[in-house]
Amino acid sequence: MSECTRCHTPLSPDGRFCASCGTPSGEIAHTFPADATEELRDRLARTLAGRYEITRLLGRGGMALVFLAQDLVLERQVAIKVLPSEVSHDAKVIHRFQQEAKTAAKLDHPNIIPIYRVESEAGLNYFVMKYVNGSSLEQRLEQGLLPIDLVRRILRDAAMALAHAHQRGIVHRDVKPANIMLESDGRAVLTDFGISKALDSGSALTGTGNIIGTPHYMAPEQAKGLEVDGRVDQYALAVVGHQILTGKKPFEGSSHSILYKHVFEPPPRIFENRPDAPADLCAALDRALSKEPGKRFPGMEEFAAAVSGERTGPRTVVTAGVTPSEQQVATNRRRSKRRLMVRRGLIAAGLCAVLVGVAWAAWLPFQDSSYSKPVTQPVSPVLPPRESVPVSPSQPKVGGESGRATEPERSRPAKKEYALLTVTSEPWGTLFVGNKEIGPTPVADYPLPVGTHRIRVEQEGYLTRTEMIVVTGSSQIRRRYDLEPAGPQ
Repeated sequence: MSECTRCHTPLSPDGRFCASCGTPSGEIAHTFPADATEELRDRLARTLAGRYEITRLLGRGGMALVFLAQDLVLERQVAIKVLPSEVSHDAKVIHRFQQEAKTAAKLDHPNIIPIYRVESEAGLNYFVMKYVNGSSLEQRLEQGLLPIDLVRRILRDAAMALAHAHQRGIVHRDVKPANIMLESDGRAVLTDFGISKALDSGSALTGTGNIIGTPHYMAPEQAKGLEVDGRVDQYALAVVGHQILTGKKPFEGSSHSILYKHVFEPPPRIFENRPDAPADLCAALDRALSKEPGKRFPGMEEFAAAVSGERTGPRTVVTAGVTPSEQQVATNRRRSKRRLMVRRGLIAAGLCAVLVGVAWAAWLPFQDSSYSKPVTQPVSPVLPPRESVPVSPSQPKVGGESGRATEPERSRPAKKEYALLTVTSEPWGTLFVGNKEIGPTPVADYPLPVGTHRIRVEQEGYLTRTEMIVVTGSSQIRRRYDLEPAGPQ
């Protein structure tokens, strides 16, 4: 009886997947006796003599064995992935193996393991790739739960790698912890594009009805054998995020029951097993785990921003940082500076009006006494005929018992009062006053005139906070809102 190459569980003769880890049995389950491994190593060493020196066996991948080797020409360590002789005659396996190498070789991204060379010689099919001096995410999980910062970094790195692949028409279709390697500096790199799918219509892998992947990480549409796109990778990476946060896969059981749950059952809440998980991170993973592809993030860049806490726009689910980003600080400073200049301009205009009024009041007595000759008779103003002079209600009345012109009353405009509104929220959101969008929080010293104002703070994935504020005069109004994640709690 053969055994699973990943967890070494005995495989059922009629089973399609490993009952323990879900690895497709018919695709990659092979038995590699120790002597066959040594024989393959010797054959590879003879074939590559003078170019590479085989050091040791690193492990068994999906269909092949991976050896650590020394590149004698460039003096660097490399990993060599080679098909064993037991499957070298299988045209389907060889095609998939070569497909992996060709697909990965098209991708050039710091979070994707690069392929240096692809060869088929002396009856051996192999390719040479970068050696990652670290461990797989699957091995790292055996040490216990990962800290939140590391979870964010791994998810972001993997998401950006997938975004690079999707932009070039390549869907991975088998994203899981075993295919995410962690370098010694903590950077995550994606590997094993062996069952990836090109998105052009001429690809042999574009047909429907083929279920390819690992059941624990399959998106609902992938489990149903439907046409897939990059959103299946987003779903699978969200499953990985759920697993590295809680230490548990969202769904367990036999392969068929796992696929059923992916299609019909909601995943368990992350908060239940990881109470310290940030709300924004949980909301991002919940969205990426939507059963309907259209409800997930439109692309992996948006997913990467959501899980890492970056701010790419007012509608992106992000982390609420303790301090705003440099860009947000600069924006708030510019807004505060503009408001300060406006206030200074209004004050200067008011002072000028007051000074003009004082000067006018001081000039009138001098005009009446110091600069005018004394008169004994009333002086009538010289006017054109009355019928030709339009009289406005605002004009001063002329005449009276004394025959003197009545001085017009100078009404002083009432000073308009404002309250200064400061709003912060956790996480950040978009502030609206009435139907006017003010901008992302924090917002400082926004002027509100006297009256009643309806303010609200919105953020995608969170419940909207609304409040009516009554302004009766000049004051400082401060509000802080803790936004609650939307959806079932």
